[in-house]
Amino acid sequence: MDLVAYGEAHNKAMQGIEDMLFQVKNPMGHFKKSTYPEQFEDYYRKYTDVLEAVEKVYQMEEEPAKWCQKLADHLTDAAADRLDAIPRKGQRGDTLLGYNMSMAVYLFPAFLETKSKCAEEVTDAIVETWNKRFHTTVGKASYDKIMGGFQRKFCYITTAVCESLGKEDDCYELELLRSYRDGYLMATREGEALVKEYYNIAPTIVTRINRQSQASGVYRGIWDNYLKPCIRFIEEQRLEDCKDCYMNMVMELKGRYIA
Repeated sequence: MDLVAYGEAHNKAMQGIEDMLFQVKNPMGHFKKSTYPEQFEDYYRKYTDVLEAVEKVYQMEEEPAKWCQKLADHLTDAAADRLDAIPRKGQRGDTLLGYNMSMAVYLFPAFLETKSKCAEEVTDAIVETWNKRFHTTVGKASYDKIMGGFQRKFCYITTAVCESLGKEDDCYELELLRSYRDGYLMATREGEALVKEYYNIAPTIVTRINRQSQASGVYRGIWDNYLKPCIRFIEEQRLEDCKDCYMNMVMELKGRYIA
């Protein structure tokens, strides 16, 4: 083994994996169909040398699985140190949500985009270690899968509401909600289950609302009580508050139109 080359790659990987997470600015703000491809390309290009260093050490290690775990532990410990330094609980929670988002839409897709031997093993190690440490449900997805999500509509109820208010399919509000769904909700098992339930019941709900003579008033109420607050929460990076509001909407409409 070339110890000099190993040491250089090791140090580049350990420092670089921190930068790949902590240097992302406003991950939710740039996660839109119109801006994400360019943002991801810039991110991937910026950290190509780090990704190559991780793979280089992986191939030089006698037990590469231990290297993947070491990298996952290092990143998780570094995040924990940063979070522990934040005095306010609410701010710590917001910072953790930002880290989750950065991993889901930048760090994991970048590793998977390399198609390298270590990509799956490294990302799996980070997912397992991170979720255990912080009691989260962060998942991973490839860039292609995320882009595929942008092609689907934020279906049924949200679209019906926006249409009733005269908003276009590519309006700011729908694009923001779609980005939240694909970048945040679909990146966790809990969120994915919520979206799945939404798609199972939403067509029936919309059909039954449309049969009412005051359908436009019902949609206005959904907008005022649920979707408008959801949009505000996303803009303020209060992503868990948005999820709670979204869940309340699903359950309330389910009880009114399905039960």
